[in-house]
Amino acid sequence: MDIIRITDLEAIGYIGVKDDERANPQNLLISFHGVYDLSKAMQTDNVSDTINYSTIAKRIKAIVAETKYRLLEALANHIMRELFHEFSFSEITLRIEKPHRVANTRLVGIEITRKAENYS
Repeated sequence: MDIIRITDLEAIGYIGVKDDERANPQNLLISFHGVYDLSKAMQTDNVSDTINYSTIAKRIKAIVAETKYRLLEALANHIMRELFHEFSFSEITLRIEKPHRVANTRLVGIEITRKAENYS
């Protein structure tokens, strides 16, 4: 199993159950883990034979910036749906965290894993 990974991507979006949370942009940390066959890229040493990390990161940040959700779960679903549609991942794990949103915590968040067939 081959994995493309992005850890703690900083994104800014409007998210939260309460209206005041969605009124102002919030910092989110997003970690991405995508299962993708890297065999060809391993042989050719050519970025066109893989999925560029930067492309994935820019797409995730754009989705977060362009949407408003109450729940991290709904945002994760939207991101996963778009990434499965645009790229050939067989499985994605997405972790989304909100720093300092709950007293006496550094981070709160969710982690969801889905297979491509969940979005076909």
